[in-house]
Amino acid sequence: MNQLDAERIRQAAACDALRVDAVERVGSTNAALLDAPLGDAPAPPRLLAAVVQTAGRGRRGRAWLSPPDRSAAFSLAFERHVRLEPPPAALAVAVGAASATTLARWAPDVQLKWPNDLMRAWRKCGGILVECRRGLPHPASGMTLERIVVGIGLNLLAPPEGDAVGQPACGLFDHDALSAHAAETVIGMVAGAVVAAAERFFAEGLAPFLEAWERFDALAGERVAVHEGARAVDRGVALGLDPGGGLRVRTSAGLRVLSSGEVSLRRLDAAR
Repeated sequence: MNQLDAERIRQAAACDALRVDAVERVGSTNAALLDAPLGDAPAPPRLLAAVVQTAGRGRRGRAWLSPPDRSAAFSLAFERHVRLEPPPAALAVAVGAASATTLARWAPDVQLKWPNDLMRAWRKCGGILVECRRGLPHPASGMTLERIVVGIGLNLLAPPEGDAVGQPACGLFDHDALSAHAAETVIGMVAGAVVAAAERFFAEGLAPFLEAWERFDALAGERVAVHEGARAVDRGVALGLDPGGGLRVRTSAGLRVLSSGEVSLRRLDAAR
């Protein structure tokens, strides 16, 4: 795959309002969309896909590798006017549910590991990174323009030996012969689902997505270790999401609800 066809992505997304751009190389699709100038009014959703990211990143500053011909890296930007409420961290849960539902047509065993990993058989095949930028408040209305960028990195095929970053990895497809335009189809269909999910999330909140997340929850009932950086600080049993998108964990001290910005999780058997 030497290039991406933006029109094929747009057709697969089936979203007339979505602007689609495809480039051969970029530092980070998230950074490129975040850094674009803000206008006065919310712009329609925009998708940026790249064949190669030279500075792709994941959650908590980790690197995200995008080997050509084996991966799909793209970001979606959403804009809206808001007041001073915190950015919607739970959007990542809605995006995860929409992405997994779409990807299950190719990988029926796909699962979600809270807060932002796509997994197959406890191997990572994708990740989600949500970032936010805001302009200055309007002096009269107090409203500000918010741009939320959702970055999605997918392994279409398992990364080459030595390319895994910190954990076992796999691909969405189990063979080395991808069909023509598979990347455009996957990017477009996932993007279309994420646009619809974001619009519904902004209108209705997280509640419509909790049942879908539960179907794909890789950690439900699993014994987990809670990490701050490289240090394990607690352990317990994962009990699924609370209404706000936090993960409920039953520990020896009682029920704890984890926020995605605070910690990371490892299945206890894998953390030993």
